[in-house]
Amino acid sequence: MEIIHLNDGNISEWQDCSRRNVIALGFFDGVHMGHQKVIRTARNIARREGATLDVMSFFPHPKTVLSGGQVQVDYLMPLEEKARALEALGVDRFYIVKFTKAFASLLKEDYVESYLSRFNTIHAVAGYDFSYGFKGQGTIDSLEADSGGGIAATRVEQVSFEGEKISSTRIRSAILEGRISDVQQLMGRKYRTCAEVSQGYLSLKPYYMLPQDGIYDVVIDTGARRHPSQIHVDRAAQKITFTRQCLMDEIDLKEISITWEGRVASHSLYQLMAQ
Repeated sequence: MEIIHLNDGNISEWQDCSRRNVIALGFFDGVHMGHQKVIRTARNIARREGATLDVMSFFPHPKTVLSGGQVQVDYLMPLEEKARALEALGVDRFYIVKFTKAFASLLKEDYVESYLSRFNTIHAVAGYDFSYGFKGQGTIDSLEADSGGGIAATRVEQVSFEGEKISSTRIRSAILEGRISDVQQLMGRKYRTCAEVSQGYLSLKPYYMLPQDGIYDVVIDTGARRHPSQIHVDRAAQKITFTRQCLMDEIDLKEISITWEGRVASHSLYQLMAQ
């Protein structure tokens, strides 16, 4: 899968070398079950049309840019993790648009012309709540008209779990509350983060979320070995420690991955056990 960072300086170059494509549109933080439905819908259309399957997203989050940096968003995954998830779904090309105030001010028709029509898009797929253009005036329902009839559009309805919409916001809440089994159900896979090893503890790399304080069953992956283990999370200090120090002694890497299996005890119980 190709990963292409788009900005004002290189957009014309990529327009010129684009291929006939079906494109999935969205932010796709977490690549959860709802996102997966959008991408699989686009994949099926691409196969039928004999076109490539592309995804167009953007970074950083619009809320951060439009607030002048005053609003910071808790991301579920960094771009490289998002790219791995998209590649596993069969995406051929992943466009990441640099989100700026100028990009946000584009008229909806100009967005479609510059970022879809000139990229040789024949069909766009997005969730029912996706919007584009100045003040979000464009939607997947208006996209075909905004393209002058040149691009077909498919709207994907919401995906629900236990009667509620699956969303990145809902997953963030589940992580913050330590409901790891719910996170797995909503994402369609186990929650995975990368961490750096430093001075006897672990700290998550940027753009991952740390769950609620407590003790968790996890699997530590060093690349060479996978270690079932238990860790303690201290959100206030943004630190992770092993409940069994000898495992830390076995790890001589600067970076590992953590697959979260479930929360088994609260922070207060951990403090009692440590006394």
